[in-house]
Amino acid sequence: MATRKLDREQWENFFDSVSKNLKGVEGQLEVVSEDLGDQVEVEWSFLEGLSYDPKDNVFEVQFEEGKHDHLIQNPVEIYVEEEGSSLKSVEVVKEDGTRFLLRLKPAPALPG
Repeated sequence: MATRKLDREQWENFFDSVSKNLKGVEGQLEVVSEDLGDQVEVEWSFLEGLSYDPKDNVFEVQFEEGKHDHLIQNPVEIYVEEEGSSLKSVEVVKEDGTRFLLRLKPAPALPG
């Protein structure tokens, strides 16, 4: 597995592209901060999309049926962990050092 930092100029296009391949992918969102420690914000749920809006400087994690959409205001760094052509995790860091870790797991293989 390889982790890499995305340049800010890549964020919008990268996540627009990733969002096209999220059917059946589950995500779990954790928040890590010095004040609160490590807390799970959203348990494993199907993802609808990941996006970055440069105009408002907001990263959005959209879960299926809109029940857990999560906005991360003013991100300063984004890291992605990839294995082959699969995205395994996304880490978003805010100005205050708070980190949001989105872990991904693919849809189970269909019985064949």
